Amino acid sequence: MSYSEQKIVERFFEVYKLNRRYSERKYGPFMPGRGQFNCLLVLDERGTLNQKDLAAYLAIRSTSAGELLKKMEKKGWIKKETSPQDKRIQLISLTKEGKAEAAAMKQKRSKAHQDMLTDLTEEEKQAFGRGLEKIEAYYQRMEAESIEPTE
Repeated sequence: MSYSEQKIVERFFEVYKLNRRYSERKYGPFMPGRGQFNCLLVLDERGTLNQKDLAAYLAIRSTSAGELLKKMEKKGWIKKETSPQDKRIQLISLTKEGKAEAAAMKQKRSKAHQDMLTDLTEEEKQAFGRGLEKIEAYYQRMEAESIEPTE
């Protein structure tokens, strides 16, 4: 069967949605909200950050990061401390509970990703990986260029 570029992309996003629904049914929700999930991962990987840097890593406005952090603080996932170098800056880090939540979500996500590739042969997995690598490289090149929005 031959696929047009449009059909390939449509199928890619449809598979993404199916995988997410299946994974959450099988493993339970592992994304409390995309923003909170991403924030947990960034703090888990990067350690303590100020709100401005965290917002930059998440590619969101600092005010949006503030709202996100309020929700996470209410859940006991993060703690804020005043920077010893600059009393105006709040440093954000994961609590013990936040680290446990991040680990649990990463484990569920890992299991879901393994399931997704179950029906592929090793050769198909390698070909798929090479294809994704090329798509990723394309977008990395595009990010490095300054482009004007098109209508």
